Amino acid sequence: MATEQSHREKRRSERVLIRVPIEVKGETMNGQKFEDAGYTAAVNRNGALVLLTARLKPDSQLTLTNKFTQETETFRVIWSAEKPTEGRHEAGIEALNPRDDFWGIRFPTAVRKA
Repeated sequence: MATEQSHREKRRSERVLIRVPIEVKGETMNGQKFEDAGYTAAVNRNGALVLLTARLKPDSQLTLTNKFTQETETFRVIWSAEKPTEGRHEAGIEALNPRDDFWGIRFPTAVRKA
């Protein structure tokens, strides 16, 4: 499994540290369906670092609702921390259909290097 450092190097946009309350429906590591309330630790145009009570299954899809806006999007789990921190599991998720405004933040337009 890839490390957090390798994911950081592949990131397509800068992260913004922000705590957004979320509701997640997905699949745990052992294949159990679950619903969980959690929050983001950081977001970017294409995904987020989320903290939940359940450990998510990498490569699974989940439905996430932004509790500030009540908007829902589908994400894919990129990685999931093996051990919880203060009772929460960290997971990196990627939006399947990224929207610039899902998190309520306007991200700068990406600049491509020549």
